[in-house]
Amino acid sequence: MARRFLLILLAALALPGSALAQQVVGSVSRLQGHVVAVAAGVSRNLAVGGAVDRGDTLRTGDRARIEVHFADGTVLVLGEDAVLAVERYSFDPAGKSGDALLSLERGPFLLDSGALAKLPGRPLHIKTPVASIGLRGTRFWGGPLDETYNVLLFEGAVTVTNAAGSVELVTPGAGTSTARPDQPPSTPLQWSDERIRRAVATVSFER
Repeated sequence: MARRFLLILLAALALPGSALAQQVVGSVSRLQGHVVAVAAGVSRNLAVGGAVDRGDTLRTGDRARIEVHFADGTVLVLGEDAVLAVERYSFDPAGKSGDALLSLERGPFLLDSGALAKLPGRPLHIKTPVASIGLRGTRFWGGPLDETYNVLLFEGAVTVTNAAGSVELVTPGAGTSTARPDQPPSTPLQWSDERIRRAVATVSFER
């Protein structure tokens, strides 16, 4: 169902003047608990197969999870009590161009990047409360753990940057953390299996 929706979405994005081309950027492929999208002060409940629009702010409730498939193939999972805004999103597969900014206010997430992260300039960026994340061909987790905000790499590479410094994660299983935007990200270290399991649990769906 999600694959069919994405094919329709890509076709619509190629049509200038289409209302869908102006707004819809992805679809909900999996859902657990209560999740809403807020746009222009109006809230709507989300369901599997529903659309995610450019400008939406996604909010997850207690024990909730949401998985979103974007038009370029990027897959985003949000854990409970998360707030994330789709501030910018455009993707032109024919012209091989696009730009996206996902802004996280709070909560854990897992991102598996698609075509946007492979374009020149790597125009897919994630903004968190303590740092910005630039990525390329990447699968990674971000979220609060042990009273700091953390980024954990599963594959590819990410650069974590704030006003105080920058580090690059290039080794699967390596992570960095910082408590404040004026504190530099820590030197990357390999995480223990137990800590990785705790991070993954924050974005895992109940069976």
